[in-house]
This record gives sequence, structure tokens and C-alpha cells, in this order.
Amino acid sequence: MRLETPIPDLSALNHRPAGRHGKIQAVGDELFFADGTPARFWGANLQAYALFTTEPRFMRAHAQRLSRLGFNLVRIHHHDSHWVQPNIFGSEAQTTRKLDAFSLKKLDQWIAALEAEGLYIWLDLHVGRSFTPEDGIEDFEEIAKGETSIRVKGFSYISPSIEALMLEFQDKYLRHINKITGLSYAEDPAVIAVMITNENDLTHHFGNALLPDKNVPRHNAVYMEAAREFAVEKGLDPELTWRSWLHGPSKLFLNELERRFNDRMIENIEATGFEGLITTTSLWGGMSVAGLPSLTRGSMVDGHSYGSSGEVFYDPRTQPGFLDWLAIGQVVGMPFSVSEWNIGEFPSDDRFIAPLNVAVRAAHQGWDAPIVYGYAQQPLNGPLRPTNWSMAEDPAMMAMMPAAALLYRRGHVRLAEKTYALCPDHEAFFGSSITPASSVGIRTIVEQSRLVTCMPDTPALPWLHASVLEGQPYEILDTERSYLEPDAQTVAADTGDFYRAFNDGLIVIDTAKTQAAAGHLSDKTVATTNVAFEVENPTAAVVVQSLDDEEITTSGRILVSLAGRAVPEELSFRIEPLVGRLQIKAPPELTLRFPDQRKAALGAHSFQDGVHVIDLEKLGTGNWFYLE
Repeated sequence: MRLETPIPDLSALNHRPAGRHGKIQAVGDELFFADGTPARFWGANLQAYALFTTEPRFMRAHAQRLSRLGFNLVRIHHHDSHWVQPNIFGSEAQTTRKLDAFSLKKLDQWIAALEAEGLYIWLDLHVGRSFTPEDGIEDFEEIAKGETSIRVKGFSYISPSIEALMLEFQDKYLRHINKITGLSYAEDPAVIAVMITNENDLTHHFGNALLPDKNVPRHNAVYMEAAREFAVEKGLDPELTWRSWLHGPSKLFLNELERRFNDRMIENIEATGFEGLITTTSLWGGMSVAGLPSLTRGSMVDGHSYGSSGEVFYDPRTQPGFLDWLAIGQVVGMPFSVSEWNIGEFPSDDRFIAPLNVAVRAAHQGWDAPIVYGYAQQPLNGPLRPTNWSMAEDPAMMAMMPAAALLYRRGHVRLAEKTYALCPDHEAFFGSSITPASSVGIRTIVEQSRLVTCMPDTPALPWLHASVLEGQPYEILDTERSYLEPDAQTVAADTGDFYRAFNDGLIVIDTAKTQAAAGHLSDKTVATTNVAFEVENPTAAVVVQSLDDEEITTSGRILVSLAGRAVPEELSFRIEPLVGRLQIKAPPELTLRFPDQRKAALGAHSFQDGVHVIDLEKLGTGNWFYLE
């Protein structure tokens, strides 16, 4: 699916230029612009080599393409990672304390091109920066262990010299004036969010790096003394407080360390003039709810999750899917973003299900900004090597992106009718591992109703605001109860907008403006209110949507999106054409056309007995068609 491939045009959904409604603000768990316009973002990561080696003309072309595909947010990621050359520090820089003028020029060009097409910007401040001896970090050699550079995840929370360098970077970065827009990154209203440090937490992943057995004696001494002081002050067992791998007092202490660091970083960010959304780091990689408190120091909580092939078959009574891990991140009264999601393995035969699944769940749960990882991390000057991290040309994933964007951004799937609140007391919250893996209640409710997580009243953490459930009726979640009957074979939204038949490996969406079937469709007819899906392929996704905000039955413009299996072959894909037919109840005068306005082949479309009949086999390998 090359840059020149005809695609649908959803760019009318975007605010052009981005930022014209003023700066973003959080109001409870929702986002609004300064003029009161509601904000909802469907985003993509743009990372690594794509940032610094793409030519300006291709930047503009891909900005237009992203807008047409339905995206309105881009996260700038892996700008500082050493494996990317050049990066924000230049090529093989001896120090990471100087921002490279040429690299900043490339980012300026990208940001200006994206904003012109109505795409808002998310900036990460620290991702994979490898510090060098010339940077002047105290006790550098202790972390390096003979290496010539270091990554500082975990250590950043206890090392004043590392923190000082991170503060220095984010101050320079956000104060940099874009030579094209004339605005600093901090004051640009189109820059709506920043992340302090990517996938860098003590509560689950990197607290162990500071332990006595890790041969970092000077850093361990700082850590152990901080743990001792915290334990004495709060009346906790000192021997349990430093043991980062255990739930209990250590999770209180580790949240406190993260909180201290986050507060200092946030103060510096705000001093640059930035007034947008701040995320600290993310809920990711199997974290329990005990990792959430320090994340609430920002203005939005963020999560990352990657799925697997075949999740459409997962029985929620026994196994969590990748979106279940995100659901526990929706903290009461705060917005929630997902700055990374994808299918982790490549190529997964059914990866095209993921965009629809994410859009449906995000709309139903009320999430604010799902961002796929990633659109591209390779240079965008020509054909891409197929990977899930550079999916710009993947016909399986990209085929479903406009449908997912339209569904989510236009609210075709409604917010859940009922909300369940996960509200353990502080002893259970910090003292046990509460996750989708450990709780059948979480797994079985999140496809039916909304889930929010409460912050507990925690005497040891006076800065943690206990959640107050107000404004709508809530039911307290029983983590040990299955909310599915023992013989259930489907799980359905309480709105009736979608269901997943996990025994059959099938997701069905049935709303007035979007109707879809995705998964294992062969040997059955899947019927929604206005569409009959008869697909012979073992696995596929088909979506029928109104483009003019009318219901499908009265719409004068309908988008049909198709995706089947696509296998990478060098710099392209071998695509399996769909076989079967669709029957769509819609106005009789509509004609079937490609996105470039070519009419479909003779015999591909007919109108019989009040129904449009589409022969999929006669459409070839195209991914999109209009009835208009």
C-alpha cells in the first residue's frame, strides 16, 4: 500500500490547522479545547529514522495521508535513542547535552507539516537516551560496568545528576522555537501532550536495578537510606520497604520516589510555558494497579499494551486480552491515553482486527487518545520493509484505520451505560497484585461495561487524592466474581453496540452508522441490522459505515472497508482477495466506486429487492469502496 495508493479521505474530521481551537485542557476525565470544543484523538507514533531522514516533500505527503486516513494526533518518539543515527543530538555525538540544529530543523518541518493537516503533536521528553562519560553523570562507571554509554531507567529516580541532565534537556527542547511556526514547542497550542520518561517505573520494572545484589553500591546506598527514612517516618517495616519485588510497603515507597521525581520534572515543564497535558510514564508490561498512584501526578494517565494473534478467541473467564490490561488504567476523574498499542508479533494473520477492537473498546470505555505504534520508524522516502513498527504500507492494518478512526472519533459506538469501580482499600491495593491476570472480575466486565480504578485513601501517601465516586451511578467491582455465565459463548456491550463470540472467534459491531464483522467469518452468514456478511475467507474484516452522519439506511455516502490476510514479501505484501458477498440495506440510487472515483467492475454490484448486493471476488484486492 504505497503512498500513491488511492485511500479514503477523512481529513474533514480534522481541525486545520491544528491548534485553532486553543490549548487543550482536562475537565475531569474528558478533554476540551480552550473554546469548549470536545477533544478526542486517534493517533499514530512517528519515530526514530522517520523523524530525521525523511525528506520534506515526503513529510508533507505523509502528513496529508495521515489526515486522510483519519488520524489527528502524532506522537514523536525515539527522538533521543542512541540506536537512531542521527538523533536529536546529531550523529554519534560525544555528549547528549547539546541539541543538534539539523535534527531540530527536521522536527520543525515535521511538526509544521503535521499541524497544517490538522494533526496534533505529542512530544516524548525521554525515551532511549544513552548518556556518555562527557555528560558528567556522577558514578557513571558504576552503572556503565565497562560500557561506553548508559541508559538510566530506574536510576533517574535517585540520581540528582541524571535528573539534572533530564531537566536540562526538557527545558531546552520545550523552549526551542520552531523556525517555521514561530512558536516554541511549549507555547504551541497544537502540542497537546508531553511524556516525561517512556516506560520507566520503579514499582514493577526497574526498582530491582537498585538492589544490594546489583553491584551498584553507591546508588544502592542512596536507595536504601531513602527506604529506611520513609519506613521510619511512616511506621513501616524497614526490611519490607526496600524489597522492590514484593507487594506491600515497597510499593508505597517506590510510588513516593517516583512522585518526588515527577513533581520536580512537572514544575520545570510548566516553567517553560507549557500548558498542555503531562503524562509521567506509562502503565505497561504487566503492571498492577499499585503502579498507578505516581502516574496521577500528571494531568493524564497513560498505558501501553501489545496483543497476540488469536485474541479474538480468548475466553475472558480464563485469559486476559491486551486491552484488558489497559482498562485498569482509567483512573476515576482523569483522562486516559494509550500512547502505544499494536499486535506484538509480526505478521499476525488476524492483525487487522486490532484497529477495530481498539476503537470499539476506547469508545465504549471513554478513553481519550489511542495511539498505534507505529506508523513508521524507517525513512519515508520510498518503500518500507514490512514490520509492525512501520505499518504505513501494511494493507492489513492500514485497511482498517479509516473505519476505526471514523467509528471512534464520530462516536458511532457509545459510552457504556454502566460503570464498575475497582476500589480496593490501600492494604489490598498495594499489598497484592491486582491485574487482569489475577482478577476474573476485571476480565469479564470490561467488554460489557465501563471500568474505572479508584485511588485509595492512603495515610503513607498524603499526596494521593482518594477517589470520590460522583456524578453517575457506580457499582463496586467484585474482583473474584465472573460477570459471565458459566455456559456463555459471547460477551456483549451493555449498549448492544458490539459483541465478541469468543467460541467462534468473531467480533460484530451493530450500530446505526457502523456495522462490521471481523475474525473467522467463513461457513456462516453474519447479520447486523442493515448488512449481511457472507465471507468465505478463513479470517477477514469487513466494515460498512455512513460517511454523512446519517444512519446507513438513509445515508447518501457509505464507506466499505475490507481486510484479509497479507503476507510480507521483501518490500511488498502478498494479499489474499476476499471472496463472498455483502448485502446492504441503503438508498437505491447509490453506485459502487473506488476512492479514486473509478466505478467497480461490471457485475460487482447490483440492487435487488431493496438491497445492494456486492460480489467481493469481483472487487479484487482493493481495501475501500464507496456507495454514493
